[in-house]
Amino acid sequence: MPRYFVTKMAGPYVAGLRNPGAGKILDLTERQAAHELRLGSLKPASSKDEEPKEKRKERSMPL
Repeated sequence: MPRYFVTKMAGPYVAGLRNPGAGKILDLTERQAAHELRLGSLKPASSKDEEPKEKRKERSMPL
């Protein structure tokens, strides 16, 4: 199943699911994501290079 990043433009619900927050990843079918992609609420997550900066910072911070 394709993966998509939630953008800051997303409302309280994304593709019928409660919005998990900007920068979070959702696994959706292409059909589920189609409308949200047109609205700009989702962005395809095709590679790690496209991962939002917030997520990269979280991963690199030591515990």
